[in-house]
Amino acid sequence: MSPHPEDLTVDRLGQIGALIGSGGQAKVFDLPALSLADVPGRLVYKKYKPGKAPAHGARRIVALRRALQSDPAKLARLDAATAWPVRHVIDHGGTTLGLVLPRIPDSFFHYQRLPSGDIKHGPREVQFLFIPPDRALMYGTPTPTPPERLTICRDFAAILAFLHGELRVAFGDINARNAVFRLGTDPTIMLVDCDAVRVVGDMAAIPQLNAPDWDPPEGPDALGQPTDLYKLGLFVLRCLTPAKNSSINRDPNEARGVLDAAGLALLQAAIRGPADQRPSAEQWHRYLRRALGEAMAPPRLERVDLDRTIVAAGEPLALSWSAEEADTVTASGVGIPDTEVPGTAGSGTITVHPNRTGTITLTARNRLGEDSLRTGPIAVFDVASFHDIPVQMPVLDLPPVTPVNLPAVGAVLPSFPKGNPVPLPPMANAIDAWTQPETRTPPPPVELPPPPEFGFGPSAVPIDLAAIFSGAPDPEADPKVPS
Repeated sequence: MSPHPEDLTVDRLGQIGALIGSGGQAKVFDLPALSLADVPGRLVYKKYKPGKAPAHGARRIVALRRALQSDPAKLARLDAATAWPVRHVIDHGGTTLGLVLPRIPDSFFHYQRLPSGDIKHGPREVQFLFIPPDRALMYGTPTPTPPERLTICRDFAAILAFLHGELRVAFGDINARNAVFRLGTDPTIMLVDCDAVRVVGDMAAIPQLNAPDWDPPEGPDALGQPTDLYKLGLFVLRCLTPAKNSSINRDPNEARGVLDAAGLALLQAAIRGPADQRPSAEQWHRYLRRALGEAMAPPRLERVDLDRTIVAAGEPLALSWSAEEADTVTASGVGIPDTEVPGTAGSGTITVHPNRTGTITLTARNRLGEDSLRTGPIAVFDVASFHDIPVQMPVLDLPPVTPVNLPAVGAVLPSFPKGNPVPLPPMANAIDAWTQPETRTPPPPVELPPPPEFGFGPSAVPIDLAAIFSGAPDPEADPKVPS
């Protein structure tokens, strides 16, 4: 492959800074004077040792990143998760000397206490994830929590799925030192030594390396995406089960109690299943996100209902909602402060106290996006107090009420002999006399002519209006009632 205009000769690198790393194939130097418009942050120069430059040529790997310039989102994702080569370094004859890489951020470095007692500052390689926690504490190395370990595995699977699906490459040399991680508020992982990446189709012609204890069952000559998936399974197993000899563990059963049945099935298929049936990196990514309770897609609000559309100012108004993949749901508008509730349950109710007429906007959010719905208009009215009513209240001109002298509390009322009636006032005696049967004179009977078609004789229908209205029994109508 002929040189590209963006290839750099050593003299264009500027002043080469301090040595910051060394391995079997190359040394890494700081490049304090070099900056590139398409690469954010600081840069380093990976200078290959004589005879160690990759035979396949690194220009193709650099060209993969250059092809993403038209898709800023994908380019940003690649730069955030990998130390991907950004320039090819050559001599004036076009021979490969090394690569320019983004410098690994400081958040992926840590201080480590060596057995000698010395303190070393270096990259936080994933090999520290496999150390038993008690031993890690002894040497001051990180001891991630179980959720942090799941998060690191999730991001490992996510970037591998991106490389496999978007760039159509295989990472190849996955091992305990070719990735670094960070903890804290945003635990994640970054792939390094990406110059060993191979485009699909180049595997057979250009062999890759396997680190000890990471070699796949099909042998070194079959490296490709299937072997990446085998090594991803090993990483998940070893990261989630830190213990003695965890760095060489290949037994999926060690994850019982750590993964559920679905996770164990993925692990069994990745490590012990046929190469063509290993779970994809995207399958792992989806499983691990669900294990962490994370959304798989941007949220979608399905329904927002109001319990009423007219309300007094300051009175409660309930909004019921349902949404998919929402982490939070927030209500805003009608003069209320933003009111946020968790959205992971999928549905719920938000109670607000509007103080002006308008609409309410409900917004569902997660890390992948947001979705909003607006209610119909809500009428909010003020309820005035009696002191605020401008109309004069009516004044009633009533005669004075004559007080009634009641017996004092504890006064003894007069008693009467049993069987003797209590004397009543005159009006009461008159009513009582009118309602007694023996004092009434029955009215004359009413003569009704018989219906002509039947020929019955005359009938007498006594009507006693006094009895009807007083409810007194009629001794003539009912002989059982004593007269």
